[in-house]
Amino acid sequence: MISYRLYKELTRHIIIIKMVLCLFGICLSEPLCAQVKRKASIAKIFLDHADILRHSPNDQTNVQVAKGNVIMRYKGSTLRCDSAYLNNVENSFSAFGHVYITHQGGITLNSERAFYEGFNQMLRARGKVMLREPRRSLRCDSLDYNMASKEANFFGGRGTLVYNGNTIIADQGDYNTETKDANFYGNVIMRSYKYHITTPTAHGNTETGELHVVGPSVIRTRKGEIIHTSDGTYNSISDDMTLNGRSTIKSPQRDVEGDYITYNSNTGDATGHGKVKIVDKVNKRIITGEDVIYNSKTGYSEGNGNVKIIDNREQRTMFGDKIIYNSKTGYSEGHGNVKIVDKKKQRTMTGNNLFYNSKTNEGEGKGNVFFIDHKEKHAFKGDYIHYTDSAAIGFGGNPGAEIMDFSQSKDTLYIHADTISMKGFHMNTPQMYRKIYGVNNVRAYRADIQVVCGFLVTNTKDSTITMYDYPIIWNGNRQLVGDSIRTYMNDSTVREAYVFGNAFSIEQLHDKTHYNQLSSKMMHAFFTNGNIRRVDAIGNVLSIYYYTEKNDTTLMGHNYTETDTLRMFINDKQQMEKIWLSKSVGTLSPMTQIPPERLKLPHFEWFEEVRPKDKNDIFRKAARMSATTIRNAQVAPPPMQHIEGRK
Repeated sequence: MISYRLYKELTRHIIIIKMVLCLFGICLSEPLCAQVKRKASIAKIFLDHADILRHSPNDQTNVQVAKGNVIMRYKGSTLRCDSAYLNNVENSFSAFGHVYITHQGGITLNSERAFYEGFNQMLRARGKVMLREPRRSLRCDSLDYNMASKEANFFGGRGTLVYNGNTIIADQGDYNTETKDANFYGNVIMRSYKYHITTPTAHGNTETGELHVVGPSVIRTRKGEIIHTSDGTYNSISDDMTLNGRSTIKSPQRDVEGDYITYNSNTGDATGHGKVKIVDKVNKRIITGEDVIYNSKTGYSEGNGNVKIIDNREQRTMFGDKIIYNSKTGYSEGHGNVKIVDKKKQRTMTGNNLFYNSKTNEGEGKGNVFFIDHKEKHAFKGDYIHYTDSAAIGFGGNPGAEIMDFSQSKDTLYIHADTISMKGFHMNTPQMYRKIYGVNNVRAYRADIQVVCGFLVTNTKDSTITMYDYPIIWNGNRQLVGDSIRTYMNDSTVREAYVFGNAFSIEQLHDKTHYNQLSSKMMHAFFTNGNIRRVDAIGNVLSIYYYTEKNDTTLMGHNYTETDTLRMFINDKQQMEKIWLSKSVGTLSPMTQIPPERLKLPHFEWFEEVRPKDKNDIFRKAARMSATTIRNAQVAPPPMQHIEGRK
């Protein structure tokens, strides 16, 4: 024990200092604005024990030297060391050898040396520094702690910080015991049960779990994710991740890459900006675009800028400037140069704005829309298209609405009208059939048949095409007109044609000048392999027919006939083979003696300029009447259909 006299001497020369006891949360006195106020407010340090106490021998009258089992106390903290220098004027001390500081709350600090500057409130620990508190520890070579700013800095060799199951190793670091903000520099390694991180620099917060890595970094999570980034933020509590600059995330479930990424493996949320690519290995989806939002659990996808979504599980692909897609509901929405390919349903849609649901089999398009159903073998074009399994409608656009039917033959039937619609009956049964309606300015083209009219109905049940409102139909070099016309189709050719009211058939001959003609109230024509082989005309029949040599096309004579009923048979060379007719009146004339008034029947009309020349010629408007037209357009049309599923 120190004698009473020595104790009084020590008491007289004791210095008033302030010391820090730990890195994490030791609360000391408030910093003072002036040196006088600091001296008045600094708490005393009590020297409880020293084997030897003396003044410094180097004329440092303000310095006292304590040696041997030195023990000091300060505001609930205890310092033990082998020796110490104390300066009560500069309010500082230096401790050497087995320095050990304890503080209430289970906080301890071990080092070889410790230095304290009271006025600056700076504690410096050197040599094998070990700082401990409940759930936290720091091992380093050198540690500085500013008690005014509550900031600590370790350096001079690798430091290891352990807190709440996390380990951080770095060459240098700093930490704020109040805000819990931390920064680490130099070959930083971070480990926890949830992740392993290597990075040149890291900034974080030990309470929020948020960590910001800077420089080429690799984050490995316990879920098997491997993240490469040069600027990323990761929250170990929420698993939220934000990556700036070109970054990649690879995992057994999905891969994500982009110039900017947010990602959470718990919620399944992922967003990306700048040449984004998301590969969902579980759900077999690939999403690319400039800006992408995706959730692997809900199946929701949204992309902007050159978007492409491939759903291999649903066999569906989508392209566009903007795409919204939900694999669970089957809903797709696209804007700007959109294309949706449904391989499972065998359908393809393109347009400026598309809406499609594979579950309800309903699609809608606006702006240059093209819809093709390979399974049902038909397609629609128009400025607006609405489609379900049982109904469809299309209109508008440039050059106009169009439907293509390739169900009956290798040759596609192209139909244009101001409005085109389709109606299905007995859907999903063997008795299923469809009707297609064309309204106003109808023009149709197929290799073997061309049509113009005001109203058109096709029926797949009996393979018919029915035309109203000044219809005209062409087959080869023949033209047929009437009040209404109905044709029955074989797979690839016309099988029969019925003309109701003001029927007029014209055949242009090889010289392009003369015409075989037949007019009647009604007419019935039969075809074989697309060639007319028989014609029945009933009521007020008028006929002009030119005879030729059997094996020649040279015109030999002109026959004019008036009768009530006529049946004509035509051979495979399209020459009249035989004719049957009721009581008739007729005139046979050589080619040089044909009366001018017998060259053409009354109301003769040849609409060669109106005839569609090819599939691209169906969009122009052309008159279906002339000054001699007597055909009647007031024929009762079929009833208009209601489109199922139409909103």
